[in-house]
Formats: sequence, C-alpha cells, structure tokens
Amino acid sequence: MKIFESNANTLNKIQNFTLISTIIGLFYFNFTPMCIGMAIISFYVYSIFGLSITLHRYYTHKTFKVNSFFHWALTFIAILTGRGSPLGWVYIHRLHHAFSDTEKDPHPLEFKLFGFKTIESQTKPNVFLVKELMIPAQLFINKYYLLIILSWLLILGCIDLYLVYFTWILPIFCIHLSQNCFNYFAHSSGYRNFDTKDKSTNNIWLWPFVLGDAWHNNHHAKAEKLTTKVNKYEYDPAANIINLIKK
Repeated sequence: MKIFESNANTLNKIQNFTLISTIIGLFYFNFTPMCIGMAIISFYVYSIFGLSITLHRYYTHKTFKVNSFFHWALTFIAILTGRGSPLGWVYIHRLHHAFSDTEKDPHPLEFKLFGFKTIESQTKPNVFLVKELMIPAQLFINKYYLLIILSWLLILGCIDLYLVYFTWILPIFCIHLSQNCFNYFAHSSGYRNFDTKDKSTNNIWLWPFVLGDAWHNNHHAKAEKLTTKVNKYEYDPAANIINLIKK
C-alpha cells in the first residue's frame, strides 16, 4: 500500500533537506546564546515529547492514555519531529520489534548516519500491524504529513527565519543524527540485562540524547512497560513526565 511505501522516502528527503539546510545556515545565521538555547530546547522537546513519549510509548506500545488535549498536542509535536507520520512510524517500529536484527528489520543493520531502508523491500505491507490507526484522522495526517510541516515552517518564517532554523531545521538535523546513531548503537554496543532474541543493548552513551530510551535492551525485553528503568541507576525521565499527564 502507498500508505507505507512512501514513509522511508519521506524520512530520507527530510534528512537530506535538514542536512543541506543546516550546512547553509552555518554561514548565514548568528549562533547567539539565545539561538543555541532555542535549538537545544527544541531538540529535547522533539526527542522526548515527540519521539520517546508520543510515537514510541503512546502510539506504538500504548503504555498509557491521555485526554484529548494532550493527545493532539503530543501528536503535533510528533509530526514536527520529521521522522514520519504516527501511522508510518508505528508501522516501522512494530516491524522492528517483530524482525529485530534480521534482514526484515527496517532499521539498517549497518551503520548509517543518514538513510533508511525502504519498507517495501523488507515485507509486504501488513495493515493488521496498525489496524487501530487506520482511521480518518491518522490517514489525513499521513497523506498531508509534509504539507503540515511546511505549513508550520511557513508560519515560523513569517515571524522570523531564525525560528525556522533554530527551532526546526537544526534540531531536526540533530534528531535524525541521534536517532540513526541510536538505531545502530543500541543494537551493537553496551550491556544487556536480559537475554533477548535480538542484539538490543543498554547504552549509557546514548542517554544524553534519548534519555530513558537508551535502556533499549530493557525495552525489548519488556516493551509493554511504561518505563525502561530496571536498575536503580537507569534513570528514565520520560516515565516521570508520563505519570504527570496520563489519565
């Protein structure tokens, strides 16, 4: 189905766009303390709220529920992460759990800072994996995903181009960089608390960028758990945030 076929291509397009735009912006924009601060805050909003809390734990693994306000607020942040629509992201991640560290795993088995396997090369689309998301609202988001992002960037651009660069382009470039590193290193280096069938690891060096998601072996062993924390020192701030907003 075209719903899934274009998702990897969309990811690659956004990654290439933010890479080129980030390089150009290095020569155009002034990196003031305020601008750097905006970029850092934006990065963690996308990484923690958009990816870890929303796309990963809320949509994919359904470890908690929220009210309508938080549902749509978090969904909007998730869209802006540039990692694909909720429908596409959930499909990819559930495939990852089903075929982790095999040739059918949609995450690259080799190290790639940029680039993503196309889904159709791995397996025929299985709508059953995301049946609860095959609803009009999610189909609309999936269809107009890039247009939603471009509309937001247009609004920011009308206010100030600095907002476009420091609250989206630069942070999203860093999001892609950190997530691609995470997809590889969380399956290649670190320690394991559980003897799972895949090669998932807990990698403390990833923690500053993805926080609790760095305890990836814990997650693969107990994906239904709200928190990734097992040992006392495995701090998971996202779980604390979720406990404040969940129903």
